[in-house]
Amino acid sequence: MIFDFDGTLVASAPAKRQAFFDIFPAAAAPAVAAVLAEDPDGSRHRVIPRMIEGARALGIALPAHDYVNRYGEVSEQAVAAAPELPGATALLRRLAPVIELHVCSNTPEDTVRRHVAARGWNSCFTSVDGYPTAKRDKIAAVIAARSLDPSRVAMVGDGISDEEAAAANACAFFAIRAPEDLLRAGESLEEQHV
Repeated sequence: MIFDFDGTLVASAPAKRQAFFDIFPAAAAPAVAAVLAEDPDGSRHRVIPRMIEGARALGIALPAHDYVNRYGEVSEQAVAAAPELPGATALLRRLAPVIELHVCSNTPEDTVRRHVAARGWNSCFTSVDGYPTAKRDKIAAVIAARSLDPSRVAMVGDGISDEEAAAANACAFFAIRAPEDLLRAGESLEEQHV
């Protein structure tokens, strides 16, 4: 099983989205919103330059900042403060002895690894990957390394990139759209994969 992190195991997706707005002047909000509407799962390295370009196209003078690093600081604090989705720790500890678990996030790898460690989840996961590893590539690597039937692999996530990665590898996808979905997905995965 490959899990996304933000919005899947931790209720941090809204705070991470808000962090994009927080790092720019209020006048740039339309440019930020437009980029997020087009690319809601995009890496900060991809979307922030487009937000800057959009703000400048609107005639907004932006202060000289390293916006990618500033976003990292603001969003990392927000993620650290966010609660886990209900039952996430118990579910991971129950699954880890019987199913190989991985994390693959669009968050930079060193950051997502810090978040996993801070929550005491390192022992639950075989690997923790983040940007620049693409979810599609991570699933393919897990399948290839273990010669797995894709039907025995599942991606659990809340974003379009999660669903697309699962579809590209012909594996199951469990959508997390509400907090209770994680426990439902866990129950289903236990029935199907244990």
